[in-house]
Amino acid sequence: MKFLFRWFWRLLGAAVLALLLYQGWLYVQVLRLVDHNPTETALMKARKAEMAAAGEPARIQQEWVPISRISRYLQRALIVSEDATFYGHEGFDWEGIRVAAQKNWREGKVVAGGSTITQQLAKNLFLSTQRTPWRKAQEAVITVMLEKTLDKRRIFEIYLNVIEWGDGVFGAQAAAEHYYGKSAARLTPAQAAKLAAMVTNPRYYDKHRQDRHLQRKTRIILKRMGQRYGPGFDAPPKLIKAPPAVRAERAKPAEIEAPLIEAAPEPAPEIQTPSEPAEILPSPDEPLPLADPAPANGE
Repeated sequence: MKFLFRWFWRLLGAAVLALLLYQGWLYVQVLRLVDHNPTETALMKARKAEMAAAGEPARIQQEWVPISRISRYLQRALIVSEDATFYGHEGFDWEGIRVAAQKNWREGKVVAGGSTITQQLAKNLFLSTQRTPWRKAQEAVITVMLEKTLDKRRIFEIYLNVIEWGDGVFGAQAAAEHYYGKSAARLTPAQAAKLAAMVTNPRYYDKHRQDRHLQRKTRIILKRMGQRYGPGFDAPPKLIKAPPAVRAERAKPAEIEAPLIEAAPEPAPEIQTPSEPAEILPSPDEPLPLADPAPANGE
């Protein structure tokens, strides 16, 4: 019995040591992000493996560009659609998590998420696509690492360059070229809103670009942008209070939203063709749809 007891503690100690070493390795990778751009994320590797398994060419479209060369409209569309209090929280939107949990409880399934931009980045950079308690716990640890090591500008810049936007399409520059044949700096408000609407199910929307659900989400994001940044989407952002949990800890700074990093001066707005449904004007006020349509490939 003593022999088994001794081996149990040895194995437990080895497991704890391995876990600590892995966390240390992750932290070193996060430290590198301060002045090194990631060349390939865990999600990119997973997608390439899926393509290879399906007998398809394992190709990834991605081109790194500094945040100053990404349209202010795309930055603002992602803020209002993905993480409205990005500049006020420290990695977690506790109020958003609470609301999402209530909605999921009522529906009896996952129809809403409360992940912040930093949490999404943590998952895409280092973790698998599997939804497990371990992955969520590890995502939380990496989120804290990112927030404590990088400033908001850098977090957002990396996010904009590695987020998935289609079948093998990653980052704002590749997305702008893939869908509109232009650079990320030249995206119009409507094009930016449509790209932001695609984030929750990019590979499905890549193949269903005229989807009515996608058009509706685009209109809602445009309306939110107008409410927050004015009719031309160019005004300084209105102040938005951070979640209560954050305000309680950092009452004064949490209520002030830092300005978005603006892209280079925008060219004159282009005349859009009828083939771009994202140009539909904002509809009356309505909530953002909770769930995307089920992808055709069963994701």
